[in-house]
Order: sequence, then structure tokens, then C-alpha cells
Amino acid sequence: MLRIVDELAGPGPLRICAHAPADGDAGTGLRVLLMADVLARVVEMRGRAVLIGWTGPHGTTAAAAAGIRPADAEGDPKEIAEALGGAPGVQLTSGTYEGAGSACLQIGEARLPPFEGLDLLAVRLLLLSHPYEEPMSVTAGEVAEAGRALARWRRAIADWAEQPSKPIPADLKSTARTALDNRLDTSAVLRLLHDLATSDDVPQGAKFETMAYMDRVLGLELVREVGRA
Repeated sequence: MLRIVDELAGPGPLRICAHAPADGDAGTGLRVLLMADVLARVVEMRGRAVLIGWTGPHGTTAAAAAGIRPADAEGDPKEIAEALGGAPGVQLTSGTYEGAGSACLQIGEARLPPFEGLDLLAVRLLLLSHPYEEPMSVTAGEVAEAGRALARWRRAIADWAEQPSKPIPADLKSTARTALDNRLDTSAVLRLLHDLATSDDVPQGAKFETMAYMDRVLGLELVREVGRA
């Protein structure tokens, strides 16, 4: 299992390569690109630059709608290494990676409904709610419910933003960081945030700051309703 902290010690940027399935499995491909995006966000929050390459077929429009940053290079592994200025230090794939000298994250299969008409940020929430290595299947109804859950969170966060700012709870921040550094465990982070949102013991200003901070990794646009009437 990759420990993210082990990849932070090297000089220069961390190079990541995401391999979408060659058979055109759009759901699994989106999940591979998503986890590369999340990994990049975690590493950048620790102060190290990241470069990302994509191989295989992928839906650029769907990726953008799911909040996934564009690739810095696309093509085959050799072309990506040349474009990024060096061999990737981390590979993400849903299949077997046969290269050498890189850490590798094996991403589980994701069966998703057709993307047309879907809220892909809601899809992002569902994908991040499961350990990345486990296969999963998502229905259109589950996407719709996830979209409603996101809307509720965004409305609550907009209300909390009106309250005096308070520090992020130190224990929650430490627990979330450990989950991300050790296993890229976004599902654990989402459980922490759910418990935070429903807690009566945490000031609303602290809830807002925590949600805004963790959304730098989750990429769910949780604060987009702040300041709107």
C-alpha cells in the first residue's frame, strides 16, 4: 500500500501517471483520473509541486465536469515521461502495471450510468465515499441522492460562513491527514465531515473552516453557495 508521505521526500515535482483502461471503460477510467487528481491535491497541500500524465482513452469533458484537473501531458508512457521531464514516481491503473521503479495504486472498477445528464460532482462524491481499491457500482438514483446531499451540505456551509471564524479542530485535522497520507482514504475523511456537520459540540465557524479546508482535497465545490442570496 502506498504511503503518500513516502513520496514527499524526493526533489522537484512529483510526477503522476494515470492509465485509463484501454477497453474504454468510462466509469473506471474516470475513477482512475479522479484518484490521480486527489493524490495531486494531497501532495500539493504538503507543499510539493505535481505534474500529471494521462494514458489511454478518457473523457476530457466528463473529467472537467467532475472537478478533475487537466493533464499536463497525454500519450504513451514514453511520451509522458519526456513531456513531464522525468519518469513518473506514481502510477495509477485499474489493470496490471508492468513498469519498474514506480509506486503503483491499483484502482477498483467503477460501473457508472451514462454520463449524459449526470451531476458529475455527485458522482465524484460517490466515488470518494468508497476505498479506491474496491470495485463499486453506482445507479442513477444514487447519483441523484448524492446531488441532494451535496446541496444540503452547501446550504449548511453557506449558513456557517456567516458565523465568526473558529479554528479547525486539531484532532479532526490530524486524523484526516493521517487517513490521506497513509491510504488516500477519502471515505474516512467524508465520514469525519459527516460527523462534524451533525455535531452540536463544534462551533459553526469551525465547521465552515474545516469543510473549506478539506474541500481542497475533496474538490466537491462545497463553498460555492457562500455569499449567494
